[in-house]
Amino acid sequence: MKAKHLLVKCIAIYALINLTSCREMTPETEVRSAEETVVNHVTPEVAFPGEEGVRKQGTLFGKEVTYAEIDGKAVFEGDMILTPEQLGSETGARTQALSKIVSLWPNNTVSYTIDASITDQSAVLEAISQVEAFTPLRFVLRKPTPDLPGLPVLRQSYVTFKLSRGYSSSIGRIGGEQFITIPTGATKGGILHEIGHTVGLLHEHTRPDRDAYIKVNLNNVADAAKPNLAIVAEESDEHVKHGKFDFKSIMMMDSYAYSKNKLPVMTTTDNKTFSVQRDYLSDGDIYCITAMYANLFAVTPYHIWAGDAASGKWSVLATTWTNAEEIYALPGTLFLSKSPNLMRLNARSGKGYSIASGFSGVKGITYYRGNLFVLQNGTVWKIDVASGARQSFTGPFWTSATGLSYAFGLLYIVSGDNLYMISSNGQSFSSIGSGYQGVTEMTGWKNSLYILKPNGKLYKVDPTNGDQKEYTPATFAPNAQLTSNGKNLLIASQGVLYSVDENGWTKQISLGWTSVTDISAVSSED
Repeated sequence: MKAKHLLVKCIAIYALINLTSCREMTPETEVRSAEETVVNHVTPEVAFPGEEGVRKQGTLFGKEVTYAEIDGKAVFEGDMILTPEQLGSETGARTQALSKIVSLWPNNTVSYTIDASITDQSAVLEAISQVEAFTPLRFVLRKPTPDLPGLPVLRQSYVTFKLSRGYSSSIGRIGGEQFITIPTGATKGGILHEIGHTVGLLHEHTRPDRDAYIKVNLNNVADAAKPNLAIVAEESDEHVKHGKFDFKSIMMMDSYAYSKNKLPVMTTTDNKTFSVQRDYLSDGDIYCITAMYANLFAVTPYHIWAGDAASGKWSVLATTWTNAEEIYALPGTLFLSKSPNLMRLNARSGKGYSIASGFSGVKGITYYRGNLFVLQNGTVWKIDVASGARQSFTGPFWTSATGLSYAFGLLYIVSGDNLYMISSNGQSFSSIGSGYQGVTEMTGWKNSLYILKPNGKLYKVDPTNGDQKEYTPATFAPNAQLTSNGKNLLIASQGVLYSVDENGWTKQISLGWTSVTDISAVSSED
């Protein structure tokens, strides 16, 4: 049964952001290009055009960082506004340190308003429309909640688009109201860039591996702008660079960004200048955002996919784990069986490590309260995910078993033609029905078991007595895969992702789910 190294481009801020000071950088020998004529230069997005502010250094998220204090705001890399909370201060921009979580937007939904100062909303709406069209994110116009006497005031998280001198945004969701500021005449591309920060992206040119793709010549940069070229801290589990360096990213700056003398600041490693675009989200941007906000994961023979259950959009999360067998998803964590190991992966980076070995031929994997339950060679093993310690939970007499699920505090196994309910200690079991020959797919949802039979029919089963009934008239492929996200059932069948609601209505979500051998969704109940 089922429940959840990305090859894209950008730097994503997940639960924790790591930053470094530009003092780690040393000027290189001046790089001149034969192509020094500035063509199609894209001016970097900045919050306060023409103002340098007061250069300050402090500790942010546990790392040293250089920023500018302008108009009482802490401005990082020109257009990212660090909050007083992020800097550990109560008022104004300060250098005090504090480690502060910066989170993504829950339920893949960004609540927003557009301030009355923006009289022409077309560019904002066009940018929002593009993000919605190509990523799992949805933007919902905020509806203020009324203050009810005697009840606490709920703090809503939302972003307000507001007219200002320049472009700026916070990094990720910071809680409460936050702003995307835009200047008069703002372009769709500039707004897309700031939305990128709001949903958790940093600048492409500051990613940790950038020196493998570009050269940076600080001799052509004014002192005040040098912090804008500081490499972001090394990659960690929570701060991930995705795929190859992306010159097409909406988050990338061109060769002449921050130049003080019209000479190139950044060149390729073979000393050529390059331009960038502000017209659209690149494929890398799209894949990155999709993986960041994934809540549905799939195994194929060559990849692990990260996708969105509502839109059906997906991207490749990892190519490392080829020929994996079973997958189970929890918030932020994936458990994967890849012979002969059981792996624990970071759901945002696709990277992980083995927690147990000796597990070839796994037929099922499920999870309950800190333990994995793994069906292998007639035995269900109970494995502590923290220590890797294992014990035989039930077996080794389940040699005919084909399916496994943990639901409602009990383990269920399909073995031969029968569905069995296992006691909470694994010491006893009882058959609760027959007619299940060959079943591999079952999941618990809303107090019932749901089972896909080899004939392609989906059944609702009473977990106490085994009573079953056909749940939907739809017929799926014999090798269809089943999971639940706590809101709906999700089925991948013949390259199509479907949802089935609590009334049995089947809806096609998206195409493109070919070669899927297992799926697992993060449940809203996890």
